[in-house]
Amino acid sequence: MQLQTSATLIDFFPTGSKDRFTKCVTWHPGAESEMKSFSTVTRMQFMYDANNYIANGATVVDFNTDQYAGTEYTPMMC
Repeated sequence: MQLQTSATLIDFFPTGSKDRFTKCVTWHPGAESEMKSFSTVTRMQFMYDANNYIANGATVVDFNTDQYAGTEYTPMMC
């Protein structure tokens, strides 16, 4: 799932496990000062975060169906 607020872009990517997601928060997407933050969250935390973002005005932009393929984040263990 990909959510967008006025200042952030939040991506949730599924992992190999059905119980975990990779969360990527991008502040000021597309700007020169763009920053990214990564974490691994459980399914329950994903549902809680997504519902809170939507309740506070975020819009659903896209759905991520593949695992995160970038090189910026490699979880230590999952």
